[in-house]
Amino acid sequence: MTTANRSKPRVGFISLGQGPRPDLDTFHRELLAKAGRDIGIVWRHALEGLGPDKLDAMSARDGAPAIRSNIRENGARGPLGAGWTAKWFDRDSFIGPVQASIRELETNENVDLTVVCAAEEFPDGSFVSTRPVIFPPLALSSYAHALSMTRPSAKVAMLVYGDRQRDQQKAGWAAKPWARSLDLVFCGHGGDIDAAGAELTMLSPDIVLVWAYGAAVGGGDALSARLGVPVITAASASVGMALNLLPATDEETRS
Repeated sequence: MTTANRSKPRVGFISLGQGPRPDLDTFHRELLAKAGRDIGIVWRHALEGLGPDKLDAMSARDGAPAIRSNIRENGARGPLGAGWTAKWFDRDSFIGPVQASIRELETNENVDLTVVCAAEEFPDGSFVSTRPVIFPPLALSSYAHALSMTRPSAKVAMLVYGDRQRDQQKAGWAAKPWARSLDLVFCGHGGDIDAAGAELTMLSPDIVLVWAYGAAVGGGDALSARLGVPVITAASASVGMALNLLPATDEETRS
């Protein structure tokens, strides 16, 4: 780590779409401010600069693991507003672009740590790095793991985008021995927090894991208050883990 040579640590964030993403940037800065840490943020967007032909080649195949990403498209209107659309891409097609982003952040931006802003799980060994890299599925599942230690049949709700990724999500949890007794339920209203709140109320979960990275941005606390149970967003879980992996600076030690 290189923190001791600078006044504050630097954290890289990689979105699995195109940029800029002021919504995600603002939310992450708010999370860090609440923690009282002065941390520099550097963004990279894995699909930035890719044209229609390359994006089409990455399109999700039927039945294959997929990731939903936001890209710019003239004339479209998607979740991020005019000029944006959301499309499904093959999960494994992201390995190369994300690896390039990790390398660029570590080499050219000298970040102390990187967060990959995607809640879907990649195959083990997909990436290499010289500094810590946080993948949200690990950070999120740690909360369910803690719950399972004393409540092995607890009901865990996953807030996702539709059901396109359901098989890969179920397979990921089936591979976790500690999770096999959990009552795993899904809510597909990741793009509509009001609808999510209504459905989750009927499901009565013990905990909600927001398995869609951009879902519930800024609305997790309100959803938690409505349901009366913890609601853990991918961003908050990842930032919390990141803070524990970053050493304190000399200035923070003196304060």
